[in-house]
Amino acid sequence: MRGNNLSFFCLCSLFCVLVVSGCASVPGEGKNALAWVDGEPVTREDLGYSLQIAHRREDLSNAKKFDMSQYIQKLIDDRLIVQEALRMGLEDSPELQEKIREYVLRESVVKLYNEEIVGKASVTPEDVKKYYRENYEGFTLNIIEAGSEDEAGEIIRKLQGGEGFDKFALDYASHSENQNPKDLVVKKKNLRPAIQEAVSGLKPGDISGVIKDQDKYYIVKLLDRQAALDEDLASVRASIASILRDEKIKKRSDDYLAELRKKSDVKIDRDLLASIKLEEGNKTREEWLNDKRPLVQVNNMTLAAGDFAAMLPEKPLKSNEEILDQWIDRKVVDIEALGRHYDINTDLKDMLQRYKNVLLKTAFVRKVINPQIKVSDKDAEDYYHGHQNEYAKQGKYKIQQITLKSQEDAQAVLNSLAGGASFSWLAKTKSNDPLAPSGGVSDWQTKAQLPGPVKDIIDDLKQGEVSPVFQIDGEYLIIRLMEKSGFEIEEFRNVKVTVLNSVYKEKYNEIYDAYINKLRNEARIELNDEAIRSFEETFIK
Repeated sequence: MRGNNLSFFCLCSLFCVLVVSGCASVPGEGKNALAWVDGEPVTREDLGYSLQIAHRREDLSNAKKFDMSQYIQKLIDDRLIVQEALRMGLEDSPELQEKIREYVLRESVVKLYNEEIVGKASVTPEDVKKYYRENYEGFTLNIIEAGSEDEAGEIIRKLQGGEGFDKFALDYASHSENQNPKDLVVKKKNLRPAIQEAVSGLKPGDISGVIKDQDKYYIVKLLDRQAALDEDLASVRASIASILRDEKIKKRSDDYLAELRKKSDVKIDRDLLASIKLEEGNKTREEWLNDKRPLVQVNNMTLAAGDFAAMLPEKPLKSNEEILDQWIDRKVVDIEALGRHYDINTDLKDMLQRYKNVLLKTAFVRKVINPQIKVSDKDAEDYYHGHQNEYAKQGKYKIQQITLKSQEDAQAVLNSLAGGASFSWLAKTKSNDPLAPSGGVSDWQTKAQLPGPVKDIIDDLKQGEVSPVFQIDGEYLIIRLMEKSGFEIEEFRNVKVTVLNSVYKEKYNEIYDAYINKLRNEARIELNDEAIRSFEETFIK
């Protein structure tokens, strides 16, 4: 492969190199510049971001070749649009500024969570071993399930009087375990918490007291306990580590939130909070929504009673105190996250700039391009008549098939068919798929629904003709075309919405391309051919 074309299979390596080079780059100095637009560099990092976005939007895995120059030119076009949007002052839009603030807050909270919670909730091999020993210990038990607390107490008294446990175990076998009570062997982790706690303190031969678990009553005799086997640890190590990690994250989250609450200056007007009753109080909901009195202050952030009332659902499932408490929790986290200034001190700075560029391009399109697009019904009808083949109903095919396990079997069947044997009879007697009982007959299928190799030859088959042998997923397939439906053009009224969208897209591209060409003619664009060539050589096979 030569020139600017890279196979898709290099994309993963490309992403990795772009990310690594991005970590080492100094934004603005042009170390990784592939081009300059009026002196502003277009870098490898920009290319990496663009490719990741494209990879999410498009199925690049189906692309046989990857044209790097195409993406660099697109980056240049995007940069021209962003620069034009800045000249127009679109960055000062209140809507855009609000989206930027929301983005900074959201990403800052994510970074704070990863830094203070996930990053400090590590699980060691010793943690895993300890959990395994404690929770994978085995017990052999007899369990009595009594019908009531009084009945359980009476059984305990009889056991203490010398009557045998086995007698009661047979009469009061635990219905929940669904096993022979004499042979109940379980892992500690699989016992219900109340029984688990009771059994942990028993020695073989000991009998528990009455164990209440929800509305049931149990008495347990420990027959034997077996230590967790070291050789079985490997098979459950990953699941244990996941459980412990979740537990540590939960504990660290609770502890860290308590730390933030403790160091925050929180002032609540408790009397005002108690008086907010939207449904049964003296004030209507509308009056509460207009109440500007401060309800709570968290550092320098204030929540008015009306804003709190707006948060309350018509039928709240939680108390006002609980709802306010959750709001305070969110705010102390937000304040801490923003106070870390991740948007200045970390890679969030570059992420934010790229996000701003996306917003600016969107704002430019909405303000400059979209108002110029006018699509009439006549435009749509003209487009429809010029592109009718694009609005044809898909043809459908009805086939018979025979699926065989080996090439030899398939060839033998093909020879039989050539000799005049019935396809239906061979399908019923030789085929190894669910369609065999029906003679291999399938439902009507579009070309897209047919197996891969069959799509390529189906239109070459005449009605009643048999295909050669296809190998698909380790099996061998023979098909016979029974019928096929022709292609029909959809009426305009049935596809009008789709046509209007197509016309809109065509006019959009025409206006957008014209604007890009105008900006290109007025801009100073320089390609760093040496940097592009050097970068491409990394992936040439």
